[in-house]
Amino acid sequence: MKILIVEDDVMLGELLQERLLRLQHERVQVCLTGREALEAIKEEAFDCAFVDLRLPDMDGLQLLSAIKEHDRGLPVVMMSGFPTMDITIEAMRKGASDFLTKPFTLQDVALTLQRIIKERQLLLQNLSLQLEIQARRELEEVNRKLERRVNEQTRLFHISKEIDEIHSSDDLYPRIVHLASSLESVEKVSFFLVPRDRSTIVGMANCGWKAEDCWPQTIKLSEERKRKLLGNGASHAIIDPDEIQRCFENAPQTDRILSCWPMRIRGEPFGLLLAFHKDGSRSRPSEETRLLDFLITKASLAVENMALYESLISNFYGILKSLVNALEARDLYTGKHSERVTRYASETAGILDCSGAQLESMQTAGYLHDIGKIGVRDSILNKPGPLSMDEYEIVKKHPSIGDSIVSELGLSPEERSIIRHHHERWDGAGYPDGLSGEQIPLLARILSVADAFDAMTSKRAYRNAMSLDQALAELFKNRGKQFDPLALDAFLEVVKKTSPNGG
Repeated sequence: MKILIVEDDVMLGELLQERLLRLQHERVQVCLTGREALEAIKEEAFDCAFVDLRLPDMDGLQLLSAIKEHDRGLPVVMMSGFPTMDITIEAMRKGASDFLTKPFTLQDVALTLQRIIKERQLLLQNLSLQLEIQARRELEEVNRKLERRVNEQTRLFHISKEIDEIHSSDDLYPRIVHLASSLESVEKVSFFLVPRDRSTIVGMANCGWKAEDCWPQTIKLSEERKRKLLGNGASHAIIDPDEIQRCFENAPQTDRILSCWPMRIRGEPFGLLLAFHKDGSRSRPSEETRLLDFLITKASLAVENMALYESLISNFYGILKSLVNALEARDLYTGKHSERVTRYASETAGILDCSGAQLESMQTAGYLHDIGKIGVRDSILNKPGPLSMDEYEIVKKHPSIGDSIVSELGLSPEERSIIRHHHERWDGAGYPDGLSGEQIPLLARILSVADAFDAMTSKRAYRNAMSLDQALAELFKNRGKQFDPLALDAFLEVVKKTSPNGG
């Protein structure tokens, strides 16, 4: 066959060209743009074209229409890493023969070419009016296949969308079994993690099970099945009912066919999806096999991405915390200030019945609330006396500087608001934005009280630390002025619980 590939990713285009030439195809030409592809089909007749949905000079659907205007009989396969349902249907309506969703395998390409060869033969027969009745029946079958492909693309898009919306492993495993259980032949599904020693698998999520027949949380793997399921690189394995207990040593009896789908991360076993089927057939519909393959591949990529993201964010936080420690180490009088303030503020938030997510935000952002002081000169921060007006104006910039520093770290709006607004005042006379009352986010109001208390009870270069009673009196004097009354009252409860004399 003469095949045209229209793909602006040079590496992918060359890889497809090389592999298709190895399959003994007569000619494989790669074009990087739509215009280059249109020139190529005017100069030479091709048997098939693979077209990327996103091209540098035109939309892939526009190129599809132009190709069909030039040669209606040329089969066109669309390719995309981010297909939508609307685009998939539109491509099929415009005459696309198939739609490959990235990442796809070379086997997917080979199967697509086999289908295209058959469909092209059918089209030629139809165009030449040979065996009109038979051609009509075959065309109806093609339409049914096309409908199934559209259906399959719909489900692939749904799986992709569902997995892409997940941001934690706690949500991922239940979603995997829910998506797998939506297949027609599947009755029950379980997902297990595979520990490093591979001697057991540990249950993480189930769907379709009754409480009395659910599998154990931990299952032992026989040595034979350990090699077959986890060590041979196969996409899945089918196990008959009479073999199940030999494979999984403490599994209950069942009369269902079991298919096992290993999830691998960078080639290493990570998880195992177990799907029990309603019928007794060992062969599975090819559409379901492709859907489960895609689900496992997509989920494994999601796990890798989540691990990478969490590692990056952890490193960023570690760097920032090191900077905070370095900042506080410059002043012996304020060492561990951020740590103490975060502890006071978190306990106060707990008394005010803040949610778990809010407490987590306080733990993250509270420690970083003074990170903006990195942008303030040491001569000002450690000045052994009162600040001048100009120096005070410089210090007042540290909340907005801190907000700017963390803006690219993916902190939530609530976490960033703690850093930006912890020096706002209840009466509106604070900074940097002059917010007042409940315009100030609750967590920032809480941290404001804790911050002021620790500042007053810490020794500074220009003054001694206040006593507990003096600091509490100063806080109470500013109740309803500088501080939110609700946040201040809750903080006083924290002090009463933690002070040696109980208040």
